[in-house]
Amino acid sequence: MTLARTLAPALALAAACASSPAPVQTAADGPARQQDDLVSVSRAMTAIEASELKGDMAAERQQRSAAAASHPGDVMARFLALYALPRDEESWSAFRALAEQYPGSAWGHLGMARIYVSWGTLDQADAEIVRSLSLAPDNWIALLLRGQLSERRDKVAEARDDYAAVLRADPASPEAHLGIARILRRAGDAEGAYREAQAALAAAPNHHAALALLGRLSLDLGDKKKAAAYLQAAVAASPRDSEDRIALARLLMDLGDGRAAVAQWRAALSLKDDLAGWKALAQLARNAGDVEAELRAVQRVTQLEPAGLDGWRRLAELKLAARDPAGAEQALVKVLDRDPEDAAAHRVMGRILEGHGDAASALEHYRDAGDAARGERAALERRLNVERVAKGDVKGVQRAVGGLIDRTYRARLREAPRLGGALSLRVSVDKAGNAVLVEVLEDSVHDDWVRASAYWNLRDAGYPKGKPGRYSFRFALRPGR
Repeated sequence: MTLARTLAPALALAAACASSPAPVQTAADGPARQQDDLVSVSRAMTAIEASELKGDMAAERQQRSAAAASHPGDVMARFLALYALPRDEESWSAFRALAEQYPGSAWGHLGMARIYVSWGTLDQADAEIVRSLSLAPDNWIALLLRGQLSERRDKVAEARDDYAAVLRADPASPEAHLGIARILRRAGDAEGAYREAQAALAAAPNHHAALALLGRLSLDLGDKKKAAAYLQAAVAASPRDSEDRIALARLLMDLGDGRAAVAQWRAALSLKDDLAGWKALAQLARNAGDVEAELRAVQRVTQLEPAGLDGWRRLAELKLAARDPAGAEQALVKVLDRDPEDAAAHRVMGRILEGHGDAASALEHYRDAGDAARGERAALERRLNVERVAKGDVKGVQRAVGGLIDRTYRARLREAPRLGGALSLRVSVDKAGNAVLVEVLEDSVHDDWVRASAYWNLRDAGYPKGKPGRYSFRFALRPGR
């Protein structure tokens, strides 16, 4: 059923307020009946709010709308039907229409006050509460709303007085007990607050705010297991409350249930995407040994904070652990783009590149890593037969480097007996006789290791000093040589 179809009966009811007859007062409508009605309305308001948190509002709205339609002269039934609607402009207009049709009733003003509180326009809410109390001084639901308003404004004494007045009229009022509980907790009286919150829960089982507060109070009192039980019940009562899920996740981790903690944190982040939350989840998953959850969390961290190095570094580690070297390489590229001198990243990148045969690039990363990759560099240079060649003439360089390349080539023949071809390279040399650029012009050998040997031997070679320029080298490689 669509939202529009769900709201239609209640909205139609609101529109009909202007033409419906006013309720008829009878002798039975005395003070006792009024108090009974107020308790009934207050509990109905609690039930409506519970349904909203639970996600069951469609059925709740239908029920309240049907009740109001069956009693068109009952202003309280109409109030509850409108109370079940979203707190938006249309609902506010419907409550205003109710107040205009029943100028002697407080209910339309109370409805507008409740919407103003949800919007955060507290001065307007206060004005409507004043109007409602001027019309119905004994309507303690207005006092309850005023107490909540005072509490939001940090007017603790005024809030406590209003909650106490509500409890004198309705000793079981869950919202008033909760208000007192919050005030006591702020004052440091955890035990008193716990008793008040329990009284609220006794009056309204599965009351989300009571369960959530009892969970935190149990934690204040040092009972983690009881706190977890209350918070689990709170999450069930309000599945979309991310703060409760995060509090529960932290508690479950403390209790040693890492998997359940990770599940709760992931659910919280599905409700509210938050960088700090993803970082916390990544650490939580790491502590719990949940590699998959940590990987997903770290990936999200890198999306939300692409300039951060720690996320990319950890992502590379996780990708390697997951045997995804291509993914690790992509992450390391991000690290080195942001910090070209990251020795650890260069070392790991070298290992990855060496692993899939790009020996020339691997050696460059090992060299950039410095002491961090000293062992890897030495091992790869031995395999490539890279040595420092210094000759006074280019022909001498050709012969010496050719011998080193041939040694690498002969080793490769053991794996590829038909390997052969030619390599042509061009070296740009400065006045000091150092190579500043090595370009591969021809490669019919098509072997990464042989090409890497030629590249790095020519790159490291010492050339005639004072003769800058570009020199070409060609090496023919045949199995029968």
